[in-house]
Amino acid sequence: MSTLAGLQRQFMRYLHGEPNGFVNTLAAADGLAPTARAHIYLNAYRVRLLDTLKDSFDKTWAWLGDEAFEQAGLRYIEAHPPTHFSLRPFGDGLADALHTAWPADPEVAELARLDWALRDAFDGADAQPLEAAALATFSEEDWATVVFRLHPTAQMLRMQRNTLDLWHAMDRGNTPPAVVDLAQPMTVLVWRKGVQPHFRSVDAAEAGMLAAMQSGMPFAAACETVESDDAQALIGGWLARWLEDGLLCADRR
Repeated sequence: MSTLAGLQRQFMRYLHGEPNGFVNTLAAADGLAPTARAHIYLNAYRVRLLDTLKDSFDKTWAWLGDEAFEQAGLRYIEAHPPTHFSLRPFGDGLADALHTAWPADPEVAELARLDWALRDAFDGADAQPLEAAALATFSEEDWATVVFRLHPTAQMLRMQRNTLDLWHAMDRGNTPPAVVDLAQPMTVLVWRKGVQPHFRSVDAAEAGMLAAMQSGMPFAAACETVESDDAQALIGGWLARWLEDGLLCADRR
């Protein structure tokens, strides 16, 4: 290993808080001592990563406030330093870390999961949405075997508190309502339509059918998972909305 490469590794270990002799390699100079000079870079490194987390988790940051979010962020940075040349993936484990830090306040991790899912949807993989006109060409045999793919950015999140109400209030600049447990856990669908991330709540029946389709189940078989006297009408309405939302992509058979 070259001297430069070894010095760079020492520097990175120093930034990650690992004891090593990096400071001792710095030359003496007028003004700040070596430790103080190195600390400038340590602070700049942490501030840059904190700014990245704040940008990715703006509603979670707003909910926790500066001090609590920054403390949680610094703990995350220390435990999960970035390992990729891009900072885009940095933060993918923050929601889990917040769940561990605030186990009695699940809305914290739920906000973080929603923030991250929206960020994922923004720059996630693209796909050509399926148009309603294409369905008109399907034969009865086609409907029996067709498999619809959900848009690659589609995710479903489970929430047990009124986290969506908190998110919407903060997005509008309003005072968030009191936190309450939902009577039943809620499923939130996140995806990108065109170039804009979207999300909405879905009931248990729709969520179940979407999950079945997302697993690769043929459409006809996924329809059988819907237990309702009005299943045909429900599925027809969902299908129309999925097409309108650009949620379904070109089918495979």
